[in-house]
Amino acid sequence: MNTDMEKELTTIDEYIGRRLLEKRIRRGYTLACVASYIGRSYQQVHKYEKAESRIPASVLYRLANFYGIGVDKFFEGIGKGRAANGLTKEEKINILLVEDDPGDEAITREALSAFHNLNILCVHDGVQTMEVLKYKTLCPDFPRPALIFLDLSMPRKNGITTLKEIKRDLEIQDIPVVVLTNSVNNDVMSSAYKNGAAGYICKSFDFSAFKKNMEDCVNYWSKAVALPSMT
Repeated sequence: MNTDMEKELTTIDEYIGRRLLEKRIRRGYTLACVASYIGRSYQQVHKYEKAESRIPASVLYRLANFYGIGVDKFFEGIGKGRAANGLTKEEKINILLVEDDPGDEAITREALSAFHNLNILCVHDGVQTMEVLKYKTLCPDFPRPALIFLDLSMPRKNGITTLKEIKRDLEIQDIPVVVLTNSVNNDVMSSAYKNGAAGYICKSFDFSAFKKNMEDCVNYWSKAVALPSMT
């Protein structure tokens, strides 16, 4: 097989994998649920979604039957408006910002203003966070976020408690949570990482430094690694 054909097949695998992930997340199914229906392990389903394993036609038909759609739906839109890596050039990145201070919210939004493809929803405490993520009782139309920025000092339910709750929930625990805080306390930082934080960014008084850190973070999660959700 020549290199160009291999690249094209890899691109198609990535596209189908992302469509499979999108379908599963939007329907609210677990990996185990899908795996049970098609007769594969949940690890194998995960590999299909990450394009780490090519999907046999027979399995793709079973998946289409599971979701009640035609197989062609998995290929719909492929080749249109995609960048060289197979992804949409201006694919929306949904971000949940958990911040109770209006001033810090404004500064964070300004720090991310260079990005034109961010869809940012800000909630103001841990209770609202779970209402958006788990119960869908607040802003039910907001898509599943690809990234969460979480302040630690909040009313009603603080950041560490909220982080623990997110990471205990099998349906949302894969969403990267990056802590935003004024604290440089090593114990607090250690607690955040032990409880599943994907990163820890201090709200520097130097706006240029904070802006660069935030931009580097979004670039990392949107370009260097695969995001666990789609718009």
